[in-house]
Amino acid sequence: MDERDFFDRFISLLENTKERYELDSIHDALILWVGENYLSLDPEEVKERIVSDKHAEGIDAVLIDQRDYNLFFIQAKTVTTFDNTKKNFQENDVKLTLEGVRFLVKGDYKRKITPELENLIDEYHELDRTGDYKTTVLFLTLKKDPVDNKYIEDFKKNHPKAGVDFYNFEWLFDFYVNKYLPMRDAPPKRISFEVLSNVLTKDSPDKSRVFTCKGKELAKIYNDYREAIFQQNVRYSLGLRPKSINRQILETAVDNTRSVSFWYFNNGITIVCKTINESISGKVINLDEAQIINGAQTTYALYEAYKKGELKDNVEVLVKAIESNNRDFIESVTLYTNSQNAIRLRDLCSKDEIQTKIQKILLDSYKYFYERARGEFDSLYPTPEAKEKLLDEDYKSKIINNENAAQSFLAMYLNKPAQAKSEKGRIFMKDTAGFYDDIFKRNDDIIPEKILMSWKLLKYIETQKKEYKKEYKIAEDLPEDKRNEIYKYDFLLHSEYFILNLFKDFLKDGEFNIDSEKDDLLNVIKKIGSNDAKFLEYYESIKNLLAEYIDDRRKKAGYYHNKFFKNEQSIALVRNFFNQKYAFIEVMPPIKKSC
Repeated sequence: MDERDFFDRFISLLENTKERYELDSIHDALILWVGENYLSLDPEEVKERIVSDKHAEGIDAVLIDQRDYNLFFIQAKTVTTFDNTKKNFQENDVKLTLEGVRFLVKGDYKRKITPELENLIDEYHELDRTGDYKTTVLFLTLKKDPVDNKYIEDFKKNHPKAGVDFYNFEWLFDFYVNKYLPMRDAPPKRISFEVLSNVLTKDSPDKSRVFTCKGKELAKIYNDYREAIFQQNVRYSLGLRPKSINRQILETAVDNTRSVSFWYFNNGITIVCKTINESISGKVINLDEAQIINGAQTTYALYEAYKKGELKDNVEVLVKAIESNNRDFIESVTLYTNSQNAIRLRDLCSKDEIQTKIQKILLDSYKYFYERARGEFDSLYPTPEAKEKLLDEDYKSKIINNENAAQSFLAMYLNKPAQAKSEKGRIFMKDTAGFYDDIFKRNDDIIPEKILMSWKLLKYIETQKKEYKKEYKIAEDLPEDKRNEIYKYDFLLHSEYFILNLFKDFLKDGEFNIDSEKDDLLNVIKKIGSNDAKFLEYYESIKNLLAEYIDDRRKKAGYYHNKFFKNEQSIALVRNFFNQKYAFIEVMPPIKKSC
């Protein structure tokens, strides 16, 4: 692929990303795509952190990587033609962003920036004060680096603990071709390991071998096959950012004293493969069509040390190899050996009986497609004609993402709006720490209708949020009194799950039995679809009283929206406040925190 082909494909990719996530521009799509595919952040979380303000101190987004303790100030620049990729990033834009970061990090920014940005910066400072996070100013651009780095060097001199990185056209091209696309390649035909110790064997019900190999051998395998070896893995490597697990692994592997203990400190890797073959001597194990499903970070860190010539020869790694062609079994092994990306659990639950039941009922009876796994709808109905034949011309509004539907159910029926927003990784977990069995109850015959109703109502609230966002975007240019009247409701950008939870009580007061009557659920669904005036009245009542509560709450030190609406105790406080005016709002006892 040459650079021109990449550019054309990448712009199309950004256009599709923009449409898929309902973003304002391909500029926003670039931020989301890099956030999701390189930083491995939740795309919906990235979307919420993209700043829509026109005058945001040169900052386009503030991203948080809580797994590897990184805080990112993002500035992005796209281009419309391939020729423009040969141009340099403007130095004045670099200056504007770095001066903006200086002000937000060191200056008195309170009430001097827009509420949306202030909310993100408040959160940034709370995390930065812990001392655990590293700050990076990240420039994403389809151009070349700036000609002169004087502003960057000056910034680094004054902020030695902060980093500045440029991911330019060349970097994006390399990442797309050598990292992103290979994830879809077939696994290597065969890889081989020299066994360093006795092999633990297990032949039933699935053949497995557990053994130890040299770290250098694993590093060489990655060098030969790269991301193809991680085809089934939950995530590929994220690099060696400070304080990351990768960095700690690497430091152990190159340390003169600790390297000999690597085997004891590290959990090793898990591999699934088509067949396991052992040499007659038993000293070599060959794995056909092998895929590392747990241990990508270990593998990459060892490769980095090996590439630099620093990997110690005494570094040894524990390997568990499992022979299986059973896709369900492989997915289960992936699930139970990984805790890195809970969103993938959605795919692993897709064949559950309850998921199939919901999908069939919603499609057969109501003409909605309940998508059990990522990409399922496009895979089954690849053309616009096939989609329209199944769901009619408005098919885009009839595709229900089961994760999003479960979030709406969790917020509305289980009184967990904060968890719906901040802990959706627990939705498809089936153990005591998860929400799966509480949401998808097998003995609830009207669970499909409940899910459809709560999802439809969430979409209605999100539509109101979009309308408010249009007002918010022009507020900067309005007179102060009108601007402040709009900014009073800026919590609407964060509170959709709380509003959904409160809607439940208004519906019940309106004599809709949404707990046990299917006809009432269908009536609510019908009224949502017809934009019933009563529903707008409910929404306005909730919005205005919530504004009154938040206006008082935000006066308290340390308040910001992201923290409040992701705190599980907040819904009890809100509901108790609402009960003072609307007696039909059921109060909730405060959550007791365990010691």
